Amino acid sequence: MYTIKNKIPEIEGKSKKIYKLDENNYFMCFKPHLRSITSKREKNIEGTEHERLLANMYFMNLLESKGIKTQIKNKNIQNIDGQEGIMVKKIKTIPLEFICRYYAAGSIVRLYPSLVKEGQKFKKPLYKFDLKQDIKVAGVDDPTLNENYIVGLEILTQEEFEKTKNILAKIGEIVRENLEKAKMNLIDMKMEMGFDEKGQIVVIDEISQDCIRANDIETGKSLTKDLFRQLKNDEEVLNAYIEFNKRLEIK
Repeated sequence: MYTIKNKIPEIEGKSKKIYKLDENNYFMCFKPHLRSITSKREKNIEGTEHERLLANMYFMNLLESKGIKTQIKNKNIQNIDGQEGIMVKKIKTIPLEFICRYYAAGSIVRLYPSLVKEGQKFKKPLYKFDLKQDIKVAGVDDPTLNENYIVGLEILTQEEFEKTKNILAKIGEIVRENLEKAKMNLIDMKMEMGFDEKGQIVVIDEISQDCIRANDIETGKSLTKDLFRQLKNDEEVLNAYIEFNKRLEIK
């Protein structure tokens, strides 16, 4: 029987806490924190952590069913000492955010206004790789790296990079197809990866409303974190997260 009473998290960020249970088992809990650097907004919205947890469990199990390895150790949400969360494996994090884009939104519109317009659909998905680096380090939040930098700076070998890129593409299509069935368009999404104890590449962290842009197919209304970026009130943001899960029949 595991306990987290009186335990200090092994890792604690703004949106998650990870407790070490033993040498091979960790417990990842979500926090109700949302942040948008571009909107200069940061706050807690109670209830969003539960909806993110539900969505993350759904997508991680979906990926596992498609043969993509993930960090999760159990198919169901666990409860330890009244705290709900996910049992996860010990991993070595790859310090990159892997991003796929199907439509133009966010930073690509701000940075390349002469090349793209808001809402533009790309003929093929665009892939982007950002270094996980806080804005305080160099004044830029998660700077973009190209393939040459990633391999040349020995973040990944060429073979590892190709594997992560293939995983990124495959996950993008899996998520896109599932959202379309639920009458949502996948605009873009980010994910993280790492190495497990066998050196295999696995999907880690979370796939949820916080790292997916998804809009209603008919109205174009956001059902994810973009509402927070658009300065919508807490109730509207939470209701969108709930609606996102309802459409995917996540319980």
